[in-house]
Amino acid sequence: MPFSTQWFLFYYGILGLLLTLSGSYLVIRYDPIKTWLTKAAGRDKPPVLLIRILKYLTLFTLPGLVLAFFPFSWIELVFCFWSLIILYIAAAQLVRWKQSRLLIKRNQATIADIIRKSGAIMLSVGFAIFLLAYLVVKRTIE
Repeated sequence: MPFSTQWFLFYYGILGLLLTLSGSYLVIRYDPIKTWLTKAAGRDKPPVLLIRILKYLTLFTLPGLVLAFFPFSWIELVFCFWSLIILYIAAAQLVRWKQSRLLIKRNQATIADIIRKSGAIMLSVGFAIFLLAYLVVKRTIE
């Protein structure tokens, strides 16, 4: 099994598991996240936890972008570009933290719904990533 296949299998497995578990948590128990987000909106700097998450996603995505070419795979290449777009959108929100925190403070009533919807999206993306892992395993077996 080539190293790139092992890398993507590991990456898809870990990311799928994290998205599925955290998405389930956000759907079921959104109150602690709402409280944390409200407290974070009171600070001038963006939350360190979100910065760390983006940093580690970047550290996994960039090698995957290179490994998608050896051997060349459209699926992994599209996944890496999709990951980079998601990272860009999330990082842009952290760069505009002053505006984002004002929006969080103003929309306290709808924060819980947004958190639950985000959790549901994370849950469905986690399952889709597990399907990508299945495709990697299936392609390796054939």
